[in-house]
Amino acid sequence: MKPTSRKSSIALAAAVASLAVLATACGGDDSSSKSAGTGTAAEPVKISYWSWMPGTKDMTAEFNKTHKNIQVTYSEIPAGLAGGYDKLGKAVKAGNAPDVVNAEYQALPDLVTQGLLKDSSAELGDTVKSYSPESVQSLVTLGGKTWAAPYDVGPQTFYYRTDLFKKYGVEVPKTWAEFKTAAEKIKTASKGKSRMLSFWGDDTATWAGLVQQAGGKWYASEGDSWKVNIASPETQKVADYWKDLVKSDLVYNDVSWSPESTKKVTDGSAIAYLGAAWSAGGVKTSYPKQAGNWAEAPLPNWGTAATGSVGGSSFAISKDSKKAAAAAEFIKWATTDKTAVKARLAAGTSSGLPANEDLRSTAKDTFDAKFFGGQDIYALAGDQVKTIPTGWVWSPTHNSTSVSLTAALGKVKASGDFWSAFQAGQKAAEKGITDRGLKLAK
Repeated sequence: MKPTSRKSSIALAAAVASLAVLATACGGDDSSSKSAGTGTAAEPVKISYWSWMPGTKDMTAEFNKTHKNIQVTYSEIPAGLAGGYDKLGKAVKAGNAPDVVNAEYQALPDLVTQGLLKDSSAELGDTVKSYSPESVQSLVTLGGKTWAAPYDVGPQTFYYRTDLFKKYGVEVPKTWAEFKTAAEKIKTASKGKSRMLSFWGDDTATWAGLVQQAGGKWYASEGDSWKVNIASPETQKVADYWKDLVKSDLVYNDVSWSPESTKKVTDGSAIAYLGAAWSAGGVKTSYPKQAGNWAEAPLPNWGTAATGSVGGSSFAISKDSKKAAAAAEFIKWATTDKTAVKARLAAGTSSGLPANEDLRSTAKDTFDAKFFGGQDIYALAGDQVKTIPTGWVWSPTHNSTSVSLTAALGKVKASGDFWSAFQAGQKAAEKGITDRGLKLAK
């Protein structure tokens, strides 16, 4: 993978450095706080940890069982912008925030500029550099500072019904041109009963990954300013492609995560699934009667091997933690220790792909691959990580932009005019940045 250019690194550093003023104004400078040591078995350091992610409660219990000098109190929080992140903001303001919290990559710049997280360069910087690929490392390193430790990575992949692909005489598409041809053949061969897939036209995360694959970058930093490029040529290319498929009735255009979408996959109306590495567990759980009839493949591309990244989470230390050393020890264990991964994924329903390549064999052992005909889905997903384009960054206001963009995409569901929604998203993103008091590049 190509390293981030020095020019772009300096630009990002300048942009985030300028945001430090805002973070400090929000109470982001915790230089006066003391990082408590890691305790003893007789007097362990007690830290708190908030998460919404499956398996984290079991993982915490395993840590407490094997680490007597530190004990972690786990609390489950809601996922999403209006859930755990809002709760974190209120907790920091009230002075009772947890020591450790999970944060999605797209939310990190927002949390950092609100002054909710600690600059953890001293505690986590070397560890993060030792195990995380550049395409993931850059998502937690802002302004040359480390704000979190990556846990997983979500390269987009393609899931498909092997039995129905065979029945309709369809080859697994390697390019988006082949994808359209295959979609046409499925519609014809099934006599209109099936389509390629249920496309989630309102899901901003899916779109971001598709645009990243096409070479686009929705956000960038220029000096001390932020540039928004949602309405880019790459976005229009992807939007027009999917509009054509929707208007040609080659894919369904359903609301993301909806019962309608699930039903179509259940009854064979939709015979493929556009997801990410972590989707394998969901497919297995949602469609148990289809065991042995699913496989995973690389995402179709535009002629060059590449894929976008969707989702993924990290571990961060909250701004006011007085126990940063203990918090960092817990985080390092959670992101680099095979015992931690095994405990977290032991239930066998998750297919999370660790950012740390050394942990993937352990993760693989927790997942029963019989559902996928014995296919090594971890090997396939791991290979795709190498093709994720580097240099993608999220803006400090993407959380609010995502809400606006999702609403705009929902309004064009019937017409499939996705491009107009992205143009509206461009305006919403620019407004969000200026409303936050940040500089917008001309």
